[in-house]
Amino acid sequence: MPKFARSELTLGNLVGKGGFSLVFEIAQIAIDELYDVSKKQATHRRQVAEKSAGEDGNATYAIKMLRDDLIDEEHSKGVIDLAVEARFLRRLAHENIVTMVATANSDPLESRFFIILEMLMSTLEDKLAFWRRSINKTMSVWCGPFGYCCANKPVLNSIWMERIHVTKCIASAIQYLHNEDIIYRDLKPENIGFDREGKVKVFDFGLAKRLLPDDKTPSGMYRLTGNTGSLRYMAPEVALNQNYNLSADSYSFAIVFWQICSLTVPYAGYNVRMHSDLVVGKGYRPKVERSWPYVWSSLMATCWSTVVDERLNFDEILKILEGEYDKLVTSRNGREGDIRAKRKRPGDSKNDESSALRLDVDTRKADFFVQADDCDQRRIDVDIV
Repeated sequence: MPKFARSELTLGNLVGKGGFSLVFEIAQIAIDELYDVSKKQATHRRQVAEKSAGEDGNATYAIKMLRDDLIDEEHSKGVIDLAVEARFLRRLAHENIVTMVATANSDPLESRFFIILEMLMSTLEDKLAFWRRSINKTMSVWCGPFGYCCANKPVLNSIWMERIHVTKCIASAIQYLHNEDIIYRDLKPENIGFDREGKVKVFDFGLAKRLLPDDKTPSGMYRLTGNTGSLRYMAPEVALNQNYNLSADSYSFAIVFWQICSLTVPYAGYNVRMHSDLVVGKGYRPKVERSWPYVWSSLMATCWSTVVDERLNFDEILKILEGEYDKLVTSRNGREGDIRAKRKRPGDSKNDESSALRLDVDTRKADFFVQADDCDQRRIDVDIV
C-alpha cells in the first residue's frame, strides 16, 4: 500500500463531511523523494501520483482525514474509526466496495493519519432524488387502480431496472463482507456511492466489525456494542443493546430497499420517542405498496422481521434480486405503470422536524443522547475493537 506525506498532497474542494471526518478531492500529488523508503514503494507512489487527475482533468482520488474541531471524546473515537476503516479496506477487494489506494505515512492512531480513496461522484441520496425527479417528469396523471395515464412506460421501466440493479449491487457488497465474517452495521443511503462510471460503491467502514468466535453466544448471537449506526436503519435488537449477528445488516438492507422502491424517507415524521415505541417496541414497519411485486414485499417483510432467525441471509437476498432483475430485463413491462410519486407529507412543526432528524444522527457522536422521555437515558458508545 503506497504511503504519502500530507505535504505531498494538494487538496481541492470539500466533497464530504461526516461526524468525525472531512473528505476533500485531491487536486494534485507532488512526489517528494525524501519519503521513498524503498524502490517498490517509490514505484507504487509514482503510479498513484500519475493517476491523480483523470483525462478530463478532474480529481480521481479523495482524502479522508480527521476533523480538527472535535472534542476530546469524539477525537478519540474518530481516530479509532479511521484506523478501523483503513484496516478493513486494506484487505477488501470487491467491485461494489470503495477502493483505498494509499494511506498516510504516519501511525494509524495519530491525529494526522489519513486515507486516500477512489473518488466517488454522488451518493444514493443524490440518486434517489434524481429518480424522483425523473419519474415526476415522466408521469402524467395518477388514475388509481389503472396506474398512471399517459406515462412514458419504457422510461419508467428503465428506472425500475436501474433501481433493482443498484439494490442488487448493494446486496452483493454485503454478501462479500458477510462471507468474510464482517458485519457492516451502518447501511444507509449516505454510505452508498457511485463512481465516475456509475458503479455502486459501499463506503465508510468505521463501524464494520469482524465477528470473532470468542464473542459468539450459544444462541448464535454475538456480544457486540448496541446503538451502533443510525436509528432510522438500525435493527431493533441493536437499538435495545441486545446480542445480535449478521442479520442486523439484513434489517438495514430491507429499509434501504423499501426507500429505493418508494423514493420516500422511511419513518418520515417520526421522532426518537416514536421510533422507540412503535418501531423498536411494537414492530411497526414502512408500508409496502400493493403495486410492488409480491416477491419484493416479501423480501422486505422477511428481512425486517422482529424474529431474527426468520431474516434472509445475503446469499438468499442476492439470488432473489438477480431473479427479479432478470424478469424486468426480459419482460420489459415490469411494474412501470404503478409507480407513485413521492407525496409531500403535511408540514410538521420545526420542533418535530428537528426531532425527526435525530434519527439520522450518528450514534457515535458525544452529544447524541436518547432522552429519558424517549426511552432509557444512556450515552451511546462506539465499538472500538
